[in-house]
Amino acid sequence: MITPSELIEIATRHQVHLERLKTQAVNENLEFLKVMDKSVTARLAGKDITDFKRAKLERLIASVKGDLSIINKDIGESILTQARELAEYEAGFEGRSLDQVVQADFNTPTASALNSAVMTNPLSVAGVDNGMLLGDFIKGKTTAQIDAISLAIRTGYYEGQSTSKILQSIRGTRSQGFKNGIIARVGNSLNAVVRTALQHTAVQARETTWRANSDIVKQVRWTSTFDSRTSQVCRSMDGKTFDIGKGPRPPIHINCRSSMVAVLDDRFKSLREGATRSARGPDGVESISAKDSYYGWLKQQPKGFQESAIGPVRAKLMNEGGLSSKRFGELNLNNKFQPLTLAEMKKLEPTAFEKAGI
Repeated sequence: MITPSELIEIATRHQVHLERLKTQAVNENLEFLKVMDKSVTARLAGKDITDFKRAKLERLIASVKGDLSIINKDIGESILTQARELAEYEAGFEGRSLDQVVQADFNTPTASALNSAVMTNPLSVAGVDNGMLLGDFIKGKTTAQIDAISLAIRTGYYEGQSTSKILQSIRGTRSQGFKNGIIARVGNSLNAVVRTALQHTAVQARETTWRANSDIVKQVRWTSTFDSRTSQVCRSMDGKTFDIGKGPRPPIHINCRSSMVAVLDDRFKSLREGATRSARGPDGVESISAKDSYYGWLKQQPKGFQESAIGPVRAKLMNEGGLSSKRFGELNLNNKFQPLTLAEMKKLEPTAFEKAGI
């Protein structure tokens, strides 16, 4: 079974466009923060809550939470609407990409199948979010921000802070461009939620297309972004193949930019080679062979860039430990695709550490 280089090239270019779409989607949803700001300010401004009895304070907090719950519901619906629209586009895009390379008749998944895949296939995101469904993931992240604002009001009250001081902790200060308040942190969280949700959507939608054409697409291959910001887990996942519906899928962490590409049946071995993929090295964007793995590419980069990407100790081990790029990538993850520490890596390959003088 093979992954035509042309498909990797298409997928790499497409991920760049997907990142731009994510940015646009984030900016659309950040407009809700203005509504949130106005709502909290309207509830608190002009009130001296230091004189409130506890019952009155709790009524105030309940009203604030009620307002924010409505806003967060709108945010959740907005993200899910963006996801559904993206799913339809991504499924069609994958069909067109396969047709461009293979030139065969492909089945198009139904809207129902797409929605089911996006909403009922769990996220592979590491940590507390692992295994969550998309709707629960979005709701959980946005609800946490309501709690943070409510807690700021309650804490401020019991610490004897003025209402203006409490509002300042929520809204931030003008001197800092309002970037040091809870609402700014809500924005950072919303940014991550939108990007993670849409990456999950894109991958699941394309996999639904592959599943509908399982006579042609036999497996899927992990494709990571080549730059210094790529996570340890994604660096090592690059190039790994899995059966359709098996194994982890991007996003494997919050803000993951990795994707998947189809692995075709052996009868398509004759498809042309020589395609490229983009990588962002110290001198900017460059085109490299679509066959290159992340660590194979990184080994060719200057020492300073290597160290900025994976740290000086791992860079020394990669270059001087006598390990192939493939083995070094494998050494960074355990059998559950979780990152290993240097101490854990040393237990697996003590000779390599000794050879590198680490």
